[in-house]
Amino acid sequence: MTNLPLRLLAALSILSTGGWALAASPPEAASAPAPAASSAGEHAHARIRQAHLGRLYERLTTEPAELKRQCRFESDISTAPPVGIVALSFDDGPDPERTEQILEVLDRNKIQASFFFIGEKMQKYPELVAKVLAKGHLVGSHSWSHPNFHDIPAATQEVEILRGIEEMPLAEAFKVYRYPYGNSSCGANDVLHGQGYHIVGWHIDSCDWAFDRTGSVDTQEALSCGVSSQDRSDFVGHVAAAARARKGGIVLMHEIHANTLAKLPEVIDALRKDGFAFARVDDPRFAASLR
Repeated sequence: MTNLPLRLLAALSILSTGGWALAASPPEAASAPAPAASSAGEHAHARIRQAHLGRLYERLTTEPAELKRQCRFESDISTAPPVGIVALSFDDGPDPERTEQILEVLDRNKIQASFFFIGEKMQKYPELVAKVLAKGHLVGSHSWSHPNFHDIPAATQEVEILRGIEEMPLAEAFKVYRYPYGNSSCGANDVLHGQGYHIVGWHIDSCDWAFDRTGSVDTQEALSCGVSSQDRSDFVGHVAAAARARKGGIVLMHEIHANTLAKLPEVIDALRKDGFAFARVDDPRFAASLR
């Protein structure tokens, strides 16, 4: 790590405050045991937070050429999106509580979106997969069980990919895949391309996982998702501002977070107010953004 610009040194200083590596330990860990549901939610948030901050730390401390050589973050899209076009995408479903509610919002607004489903959930809720397809949305694979590919060996990565795509509907001619946490490897890329899949990342990280917890994001979370200081307590404002800055793009969201569903109508309204049109990620105009 040599000759880092001052802004990167400042970012590292922010990350080191409190210790980025300790992000997996939720603040409440030392207090009395919480109810099971709350404890599970805290654990999930801590796991996601650690993955995001670890990703940011690695990008700040490793030369871009080396990250590219190792195919570490294939989901980062540097290619400019089609101007004026937004593709809403939802990860981590299908969810028995929220998938249908998201479909209702999209129906009301006459929007087609893209869903990246976890294989084991697809196997458990095939009727939800069928409903998403019937509404004209795109279904992509999001692995079998949503591991962090940077934490598992190459052989396990291949199993996760192949087992996940076994659940993919045969009706989907255009094959798309999104890595859990956006973390990839060259070997996994080869497996996906060998199966005819396009790798889909995002231009805009909604940071919904962080906003979902308290309605705002802390300094480290904001840095990892590109949330400006004025939008750290404004989920809708962040998504809209990021879309304006990129002039469109693929938006990363997760259907498992209650705040995402609650704010989705406002997100759509804000994007429409700014003049954006909506498309699926398989729209030919997004071809340059896929891998």
